[in-house]
Amino acid sequence: MDPPDGALEDAILLHILDHRGHQVRFEADQWTTEFGIFRAFSQDDVGRIKLALRSLEMSRSIYRRVQYVIGYSEPKLVYSLTASGHRKALALRRRRDGVPEPVGEDPGALGLGPEAPPYETDGPLPPPAGE
Repeated sequence: MDPPDGALEDAILLHILDHRGHQVRFEADQWTTEFGIFRAFSQDDVGRIKLALRSLEMSRSIYRRVQYVIGYSEPKLVYSLTASGHRKALALRRRRDGVPEPVGEDPGALGLGPEAPPYETDGPLPPPAGE
């Protein structure tokens, strides 16, 4: 089994970012469960996806929690972005969409460069506004 490449990890970050906004109150989107991520990346080997998820957890870009999921009667394990993972996913989306980086914003200050400080206290993001 080949180790995951950065492209798979980046794609997973963008996937979780895209489905984070679909949360309704205390229920998560089914695409943020492990099974949902496996389905979304079905063209990739399951082992590579698991390694990519583990790598993202170890780098504190994502975290796991048990939460109710839309369409299921029992809580499921879901993946969410940490604050630094959210910033990284937004930067990836801007690059993907060809949007220039904001002027005066240092990527290292966003936790995207090698000189960035460690994020030892990264935790869950607050729910989207208005929910």
